[in-house]
Amino acid sequence: MMSTVKKIETFDRSRAFSAQIQNLIPGGAHTYSKGDDQFPLNAPGAITHGKGAHVWDLDGNEFIDCSMGLTSVCIGHGYEPVAQAVCEAAFQGTNFQRPAVIELEAAKLFLETVESGDMVKFAKNGSTVTTAAVKLARAFTGRSRVALAREHNFFSYDDWFIVTTPCDRGIPSKVREMTATFSYNNYESVEALLANNDHDIACLIMEPVKFDPPRDDFLHKVAALCKERGVLLILDEMISGFKWSLNGAHNFYGVKPDMATWGKGIANGFSACALTGRADIMELGGIRREGDDKLFLISTTHGAETTGLAAMIATIKAFKQHNMVESNWTRGAALKLRLEQIVRQHGLENSLQLLGYPCLFVLVCRNPAGTPDDAYRTLMMQEMITRGVLFQGMFYPTWSHQQPEIDHMAMAFDESCAVYRRATEVGTTDGLLIGSPAKPVFRKTI
Repeated sequence: MMSTVKKIETFDRSRAFSAQIQNLIPGGAHTYSKGDDQFPLNAPGAITHGKGAHVWDLDGNEFIDCSMGLTSVCIGHGYEPVAQAVCEAAFQGTNFQRPAVIELEAAKLFLETVESGDMVKFAKNGSTVTTAAVKLARAFTGRSRVALAREHNFFSYDDWFIVTTPCDRGIPSKVREMTATFSYNNYESVEALLANNDHDIACLIMEPVKFDPPRDDFLHKVAALCKERGVLLILDEMISGFKWSLNGAHNFYGVKPDMATWGKGIANGFSACALTGRADIMELGGIRREGDDKLFLISTTHGAETTGLAAMIATIKAFKQHNMVESNWTRGAALKLRLEQIVRQHGLENSLQLLGYPCLFVLVCRNPAGTPDDAYRTLMMQEMITRGVLFQGMFYPTWSHQQPEIDHMAMAFDESCAVYRRATEVGTTDGLLIGSPAKPVFRKTI
């Protein structure tokens, strides 16, 4: 494949920015996966603006965005119908002493769209709604422990989840006793947790799907077991929602949870998350059951800010109007096939593997021994970024990734594979990788 991809070599202002921001903001970002330690040395230090699938950095460099704001920007940066709806809402006022009219409109549209649950509670962050779901499950079942899928890398920044990671500093050791783990696609591991009548498991939480598909009717068998054992099933649609289908991956697979959590790509990058669930569970957080003990569910000043809800409504309308989910799958399938062909052309089938679905897939980078390797992964990121593709290992096709963007990504990938091939031939990234390898977010030491 012949390429005309222009290399990016100037990052002076980005380096100066990175040197300053960590003096004022711990970690240099408000999301750990956006930090300097997650990227190669040549990555842009900060983004000034974006349009569609393109972003620009402080040095004026232009990139195609592969991850789209941790997959939160589900249509495109600065998508005008959503931005316009936000502006109109802002001019009408963003926060009031009583519920805004838009809250009922948003609740009706969201529940009608996702077809999951009878009631909804909105918030600004995914961690807020996942923790709220756990609290409801504990109250509803009278049990205390949470079971989560160990392969799914993030559910909340709250203690009940973070204590299961290497980053457990600052969390009392007793908290660890409140969380259990099982393995996705391993039904026996779930059975083992619930085998004893004294299991004390209130809920089981997992993503409906990550990159490996559910096997052997795993989701349905787990849902049936949870119902039999009186355990609530929570399915986390933060990432999968609005990608597999508008009503989430659990509806895509035909399984019904007791509660579901939603976020990231439901408002095209604006802050809107949601918890949906059965009325008998959700009503525990209400105020209509006089005489019952009160459950303090979610009470956030900005949870139903009108701008976020307006963005969500406009996003849903755009998805329906343009049939965006089906379109994303079609272009994603074409891109994935093209990248797989490039891998084969370079003879890298044992080193590079594309896992996942057309709507969201990831590149696994291995060293010559066949082991996933951060240095080799960082080399691939470095080479893609050098060629104008802001890449962190994931491909998320959106409405804004049309043929020109797909062509650019494929050409950049082709050239990057040539560099990667050289590293596998000599057995090291030394001399090819500039700077240190990117590090895992969850690690014991800095």
